[in-house]
Parts: sequence; structure tokens; C-alpha cells
Amino acid sequence: MPPTATATPSGRLGRSQAARRARVLDAVLELGREGGYDAVQLRVVADRSGVASDTIYRYFGSRDRLISAAVIHWLEGEAFASAATWGKGATAGERLLSYCHRVCDLWANDLNLIDMLVRSELAEGGKADGPAARSRALLDPVLRATLDGVDPDYADDVALIIEHVTHSTMTSLVRHQVGIDDVHPVFDRTIRRLAQHPAMEGHRPKSWDPKVRRTGTR
Repeated sequence: MPPTATATPSGRLGRSQAARRARVLDAVLELGREGGYDAVQLRVVADRSGVASDTIYRYFGSRDRLISAAVIHWLEGEAFASAATWGKGATAGERLLSYCHRVCDLWANDLNLIDMLVRSELAEGGKADGPAARSRALLDPVLRATLDGVDPDYADDVALIIEHVTHSTMTSLVRHQVGIDDVHPVFDRTIRRLAQHPAMEGHRPKSWDPKVRRTGTR
């Protein structure tokens, strides 16, 4: 069961518990934005949320499960609220570029929460109900939609490659192996190479078409 889906009693007691959990998750996200993974300590979360530490532990079981639940709460709400609009463009290549750039922008705007996502995921060993898996489940339909019209077999390959590049780049970013200014070029180079495949004929970004650069028309 996902960490945000813990069963609660119905009625007034259930609403009260849900409200306390919401305060806790909001406090975790506030602390995470201020200082990332290391800033989230149970005692501080308890002080910030007004919910006792033993109650928080009873709800979530551990610090890392608490962080995972908060990150999933963020992904399912604010982070991906507009995800359906990320892939804009006349061609699959343009839509894919737009989608990847929006992912990069999300990282830049909430880098400390990305730090929380990656480090809690590593601490828990990549559970099937963890933040990374939830992120993929939420974004996969959006990514697939960018490739509408591309040969299905090649579209499957492209989606898999983009998912792997996204995960590895996000992890490298948190480990300070790449900077935030480096991530757009990583995706641009990846998509440029993927777009060279014959299956992408007619689906490439128009700005990459030599005929467009020479004449201004396709």
C-alpha cells in the first residue's frame, strides 16, 4: 500500500486523523524546501505540525517512509498538476523536447524536494510504492502522449531511454555530479540522437530540419 494511502477510520475521527496527517506532510515539504532531506527530523516535524512524534511514527513507521509519503503527496498534487500540458509542439520531437524541458524546470524550481525524493528512495532501496515508481506511473502517460504517431516499437524504446536518462540525471544532480545548468543540454543531446532514427522521419523538431534553416519553410 502506498505510504499516502494508510487506512483511516471513517467519520469525525477519520477526518481528524486525515487533517493531522496533512499537517505533517505539509510540514515535511516546508522543511524539505528549506533544507532538503537532512532538514527533515521527526522532532522538528512534530514542532512544525503540532502533531506528537509518537503519533507521526504510528502513522508512517519511519522517517524515510514519512519523507516518501510527503514527496508522493507533492508529486500527486502541486508538482505534476499541469503535467498533461508539458508536451507541446507540432511534432513528436518538439513535444518530447517540451516535456523534458518542463521536467528540468521542475527540478530547478524545487531542487531540495528532488534531493528528498532521490535520497529517500536510495535509503529505502527503491520500493515498488516509493516516490520514483509513483513519479514514473504519473508521468508515463504524458511521456507516451508526446510520441503519438511514432512507430509504436520505436516509441517504446524512446520512452524507456528517456525514463532512464531522467532517473540517472536526477540522481547525478543530487550527488552534485552535474549542475542544474547541465541538465537541459543532456536531454537536448539525447533527443537529438534519438530523432536521427528513421522512425522519427517527419516527427523531428522543425528547428532541426536543414530545409527550415535554409529557407524558413518546410
